[in-house]
Amino acid sequence: MTAEARKRQIVEVALDLISHHGLQGVTMSRIAAGVGITQASLYTHFESRQAILLAALDVIYDKIYASRETPTNENSLERLREICERHVKLWADQGERHHAQLLLEFIAGAPGEGLREALAEKHLATVQQFAQIVEDGKREGSIPAYVDAEQVAWLITGLAFAGDVCHLMGFTSFLEPKVSTYWLDLMFAGFRTGNLDFLSQGDGHAVAEAGSAR
Repeated sequence: MTAEARKRQIVEVALDLISHHGLQGVTMSRIAAGVGITQASLYTHFESRQAILLAALDVIYDKIYASRETPTNENSLERLREICERHVKLWADQGERHHAQLLLEFIAGAPGEGLREALAEKHLATVQQFAQIVEDGKREGSIPAYVDAEQVAWLITGLAFAGDVCHLMGFTSFLEPKVSTYWLDLMFAGFRTGNLDFLSQGDGHAVAEAGSAR
């Protein structure tokens, strides 16, 4: 096995341990046992447990970024909608293999470990990615120029956070169209008009408009 292949194996074992034992249960002895090497050998590939966990976090986000790839970039508004719908579909399709538990383990990590901070940095980068798609939409005309890109980015992020928690808690009703699709319709009606205040009012006309515009 090449050194690179061994590193990938170590990271995959660490991810599996997080799934079964939580972040605190990921010890060097368990990683070594899962890989089938000595603890001393681990240090020839990673300098510390933290380095292994940070590499695991990179793998999680590589999968998240891959899930956001869309067939076309021509219409940024539709691209945002497709990204959101694909995220909802992943909750339904992946079940326990979804990344929600892994991410929440990192969020709950001890502050001094530096893992929560690394996650926060990556998360802010994803918010900026959504905001950039909105700005692209404003330039191409699919999103009104007066829409606040950061506000939209955080609304989408809020959906993802809420869905991850619901998924982890086993609240499958969140996946039903009357919840997840309704939420998306509300958001995207607001994105088209630039008026997001109605999100707390349940404006049925805006929802109907969003549905007919799709």
